[in-house]
Amino acid sequence: MTTDPEAQQATVLADQQPETLLQRKRAKRLPAAERKAVILREASLFFAQEGFSASTRDLADRLGVRQALLYKYFPSKEALLEAIFENVLAVHWVMEWAGVFADASLSTEQKLLHFYSEHLKNEDGIGLRLFLRAALDGWPLSVRRMELVRAKMVRPLIAEMRREAKLPDYDAAPLMWGELELVMTLHASVIFYSMRVHIYGGDMPPDTGDVLRLYIANFLSGARETLLRLHGPEAPASLRLPVGPVKSAV
Repeated sequence: MTTDPEAQQATVLADQQPETLLQRKRAKRLPAAERKAVILREASLFFAQEGFSASTRDLADRLGVRQALLYKYFPSKEALLEAIFENVLAVHWVMEWAGVFADASLSTEQKLLHFYSEHLKNEDGIGLRLFLRAALDGWPLSVRRMELVRAKMVRPLIAEMRREAKLPDYDAAPLMWGELELVMTLHASVIFYSMRVHIYGGDMPPDTGDVLRLYIANFLSGARETLLRLHGPEAPASLRLPVGPVKSAV
């Protein structure tokens, strides 16, 4: 039995004050699986807009259902948010995207272009807002996202760049902070581009592919030389410290 205060209140109110069609525009009846999917999709949009402090009662009003119905599918607000997080990570970090880094037939440029093209193609702004909201509200979604970035993109990319430069592999030299931050200069550029599209608004270049090629070419033109310097004797000690193992992202 859930101890969620909102869930308990919803049950009491449902028993004491049954709603009528005049009190609320009711949602049409749907099969259970479809209803759960609708709740999950609309809840993602709702919390992206309103923040995680918003109540499930307001969410139920938006959906046109009783609050108690939400708790039929998700026993607490925390369970609903956890389902949202898992769904967003599944949609925005399809593992096939990152699998491109294992394709020896592609150049580094082609791999990065594929990875980020797929990322932007699947970004509708909802996931981005949820990541930002989660970071501000202290929920684990943003941490999980960065763990996936490190595990599925940063590590294989740096491993490939090390091989190209004939530098030691991870067994001899673990991933360094300087290497992680080096890749973040590219990743941050793409994420901020997405923020400008979905959050800031305003005029944008007409061809996203051209923008990505610009970012990637600019990154690689300097990153290869910077990587050599990071492995040299004059590199700052703080940037040569190992990042450490990646935590579980599931």
